[in-house]
Amino acid sequence: MTALADLRRVLEARFPNAVPLPERTVPQIPTGVEALDRILPGGGLPRGRLSVWVPGIGGSAVLRAACRGAVSRGERAAWVDGVGRVLPGAEWGGVVLARPRTEREGLECAEELLRSGGFAVVVRAGVGSAGSERVRLCRAAREGGSALVELSEDPHLASVRIRARASPASFDWRLNGLGERVVVESVRLRVQVMAAGWSREADVVLVVMNHEHPLSLDPGLADRRGADR
Repeated sequence: MTALADLRRVLEARFPNAVPLPERTVPQIPTGVEALDRILPGGGLPRGRLSVWVPGIGGSAVLRAACRGAVSRGERAAWVDGVGRVLPGAEWGGVVLARPRTEREGLECAEELLRSGGFAVVVRAGVGSAGSERVRLCRAAREGGSALVELSEDPHLASVRIRARASPASFDWRLNGLGERVVVESVRLRVQVMAAGWSREADVVLVVMNHEHPLSLDPGLADRRGADR
C-alpha cells in the first residue's frame, strides 16, 4: 500500500493534467453555452481542477453565466474580483462576489472558498496566480472539489485551457435609421479548448447585453476605462 501511495504521488507530480478515471464520471460544471460544453472534456469545467481562460474576449461573460447556472441548480458559486472593476450593486443572481483589497487578500480568499468544499465553481478575475501560489490553489480545489477558473495567460498546472478570438466581421450590429452601426447585438467567437490529449474548436455566439452605468463613486473601484483611481 505504501508503494502504491508513493506511485500515485509521483504520477500526480509528473502528470498534473492527467484526469483519473473516477473523476471522469463526476458531473462537471456546464457553462450553459451548449456549443462550448460540447467541446469541453466531460461536458463542462472540471471539478477539483484548474481551468484557464486566456483574457481577450468572451471569458467574463461565459464564466459569469456558468456561475449563475450553478446557483440555479442549487449549488454555490463565487467570483473573486482582483482588479476592482465589478460594480457591487450589479445583479449577480446569488453568486458570491468577493472584492479583496490586495492581491494577498485575493489569494487567501480564493483558497478559503475552494478549501471549504461549499462552492461548485470559484472564478478569479484580474489577478492570476503563479508558482507556489498556484500550487496552493490547485491543492485547495482538489481537496474541496470545486472547479477553479482563472482569467490568465499562464497555463501552468491547468487541466483545461480555453482561448477565444473574433474578427471584425464576427460582430452583428444594430443599425440606426441612417444605416450606421450603433450597438453590437451579438458576437461570434471561435473558441479553442485544449487539455492533455485533447484539442477542439467550435463557433460560439454570444448575445451582447448593453447596460448604461454611470461612473462609480466608490474610491476602490476602477472607472469605466479600467483605470485605477
